[in-house]
Amino acid sequence: MINLLMSSNESEWENSPSFFPKGRCLSEYILPEYKDRYASLDSQSIEFLKSIPCIFAYEKYCEKDARIGKILDISVRQNDVKIDYELTDERIDYETFSGMSQLLDFGTWEMTRTHWTIKNVTFDEVKPYFSTKRQFPKVFISYSWTPIRNQETVFELVSKLRNDEIIVIYDKDDLHPGQNINYFMEQALANEDIDNIIVVSNKDYADKANNRQGGVGYEAGIIISEIKSAPLQRRVIPVVVEFDRNGNPYLPTNFQELRYVDLTREDGYAELLSAIKGGRKNESAI
Repeated sequence: MINLLMSSNESEWENSPSFFPKGRCLSEYILPEYKDRYASLDSQSIEFLKSIPCIFAYEKYCEKDARIGKILDISVRQNDVKIDYELTDERIDYETFSGMSQLLDFGTWEMTRTHWTIKNVTFDEVKPYFSTKRQFPKVFISYSWTPIRNQETVFELVSKLRNDEIIVIYDKDDLHPGQNINYFMEQALANEDIDNIIVVSNKDYADKANNRQGGVGYEAGIIISEIKSAPLQRRVIPVVVEFDRNGNPYLPTNFQELRYVDLTREDGYAELLSAIKGGRKNESAI
């Protein structure tokens, strides 16, 4: 058996956890015996649901690939069900998934309805449809939390990148309570699966990086080591969002000689997007 979770939210399966309405959980497009056995979401049912693999899919209009993974935890709340999950690198491309209606026993309107169901199919039966090729670039955002307006700037940037099918990793979504901040940074920056490190530099970022202050200082230190060892690297992209009164960009000292993207310009975002997608194409060609 396999869990199938279908969502209308185009960014649903980008960051755990997910929140599903109770009325859409194991209550429709499901065999009656599975509904009777697991819809209560009691402790025994939860343990079973965590033990079987998952297809995390999107409704038809989203035209996005389905992801493969597993459920880590399930919490039944007053109005919804909180689902903590983990994805693999495997996926089922949209066209392929749309053609699996017979194998997955899709109901007539099932791909147009947000819901969670169980399919009577084995993992081995669906595995031949998987692809491990990641189609979209993945980036990590390094930035300063101060001032507050800078967080808003970064949030807007993250939203735009995700709308352009860039996978974005940053602390507000991916660092959870109880996790080690420095370890999170180290793992993200060392992860070869990260195509680009986007350094969003304002005055506070530059000052903290230069003085090795706080999380920014620690993070910048790791990034500086990378750019020093490879002067023609394309992985680290400085993005300037603030200038001094003389029109000079606020950048850490060790970034001064790097070409940067001016996000305050009208064409700044387009230049950043081109650098992300273009750099990945060039790396793939090597």
